[in-house]
Amino acid sequence: MKKGILVIVVLVLLGGVGAYFYVFNKPHRDPSSETASYQISAEEIISDFRNNQEAANEKYVDKVVEVSGTAMEITDSYIIMDNVLNCTILAGHDVSGIQAGDEITIKGRVIAFDDLLEEVKMDNCIKL
Repeated sequence: MKKGILVIVVLVLLGGVGAYFYVFNKPHRDPSSETASYQISAEEIISDFRNNQEAANEKYVDKVVEVSGTAMEITDSYIIMDNVLNCTILAGHDVSGIQAGDEITIKGRVIAFDDLLEEVKMDNCIKL
């Protein structure tokens, strides 16, 4: 009886250690290499969120999308498009050639809609 309990305890411990290494060593998601689920303009995506936030959350959040629009503000770490889309640039990607007023297309993962500022937030964005 004691041997059976000892075997079960050892198996549970081994399973826990295996699960730990599996979860913490699996590769991270790279949205920049994924195919976009949607190709949309900045005005269309913000309109979807303003009209029906719940449906837009289902449709866009945690999905990779390509968004076209006018660059309004550009830094090394983010781009604001049409004053309604805040895109955090993926580390290591150069956006130095973009000027305010340029029509651009970016690809990234939609994080959320900020209903206080009424803007869509994206991360892992790259310029296409």
